Amino acid sequence: MVKSKAIHHINVILKSWGWGTIFGHLFRIGGACFYLSQKIDPEIIHIAGCWCSLAYEVYICAFEQVATCHFGGLLAHS
Repeated sequence: MVKSKAIHHINVILKSWGWGTIFGHLFRIGGACFYLSQKIDPEIIHIAGCWCSLAYEVYICAFEQVATCHFGGLLAHS
């Protein structure tokens, strides 16, 4: 399935639920966060994701903040 068809099908479902629509960039962000959670080197994520800019670093920082907040709380309760 090509990207445009996948996005179209997802948006049809989201619209039927009364939610907004998404764009393909969401998957790049999600992919970067997933690989960060798997402890993949950020430079590999940069190359594999074909990021032309350093924008992926924003997602790395955001992911680290969220992960620290959530996992830090879990560790404190252990």
